[in-house]
Amino acid sequence: MCESPDQYRIVAVGADWTSNENLLGYTDALQPGQYRAPVNGVLELLLRAQADKAQKPYFLILDEMNLSHVERYFADFLSAMESDNAPLSLHGAPAGLTIDGASSITVSDKLPLPPNLFIIGTVNVDETTYLFSPKVLDRVNVIEFRATAAQMAAFLDNPTGINLKALEAQGVPFATAFVQRALAHADIAELTDEAGNPLALQFKSDLIAAYEALAKADAEFGFRTAKEMARFMVIHRELSGTGWVYKDALDAQVLQKLMPKLHGSARKLDGVLKALAEFAAATHRDLPLTREKIE
Repeated sequence: MCESPDQYRIVAVGADWTSNENLLGYTDALQPGQYRAPVNGVLELLLRAQADKAQKPYFLILDEMNLSHVERYFADFLSAMESDNAPLSLHGAPAGLTIDGASSITVSDKLPLPPNLFIIGTVNVDETTYLFSPKVLDRVNVIEFRATAAQMAAFLDNPTGINLKALEAQGVPFATAFVQRALAHADIAELTDEAGNPLALQFKSDLIAAYEALAKADAEFGFRTAKEMARFMVIHRELSGTGWVYKDALDAQVLQKLMPKLHGSARKLDGVLKALAEFAAATHRDLPLTREKIE
């Protein structure tokens, strides 16, 4: 979906990241008027995305995102996501500072989070990483990639490397439409307004049932999660066209938005998992991905 490498940055997160300086840089105390941008190019990516006026998508990919506490280095981004048009605070000089080594680039004291910036993080869960907090999980969709036995067998039959070059620029024709769809406010009233809408009634009933199941483990969700799930359902229906299946979209959202919030001992989760299993196995729902995850 990118025309050039200038539209994305892949950044390896360090275990020692404890502030936003690793993403946004800092004021140079030894050289007045100078601003030190991080060498990973994240700040320049943000500036390009902002200057592009939401015409093209830009991607920030954080590799091994949970090697450090996400809230320590990503708090400014989380706050900016909290409310529309909330800027990232870079420094305290209203007149702006010049990026060290790039005299033609001036950095304002505040930088709006570009609406055409999409942030992706890769995550591993082991003894060297940290779990995401509810604050982070409320703002993301968690997508788990698992290989099946058949896929592993197919790979072993022909263990060739992945040709990433073949994928370059394949999505460029869809880039503008992708940004426009992301910026458009989906009419979630279609799924939250009960007036004469059977689909809205079904979605509300299912969401309340899921809420009650999660509440048994003190993992109930808030208004933001409900709104984002409704928005996903609306956009999923638009993109799927006549082949859209309500249960498939609901299944994906339970798996990506609700189940990642569950963690703790088997004793703590036993009741809520049983309740979720009953929820997923209900005749009118039948959510196979959710049931498989629980099992």
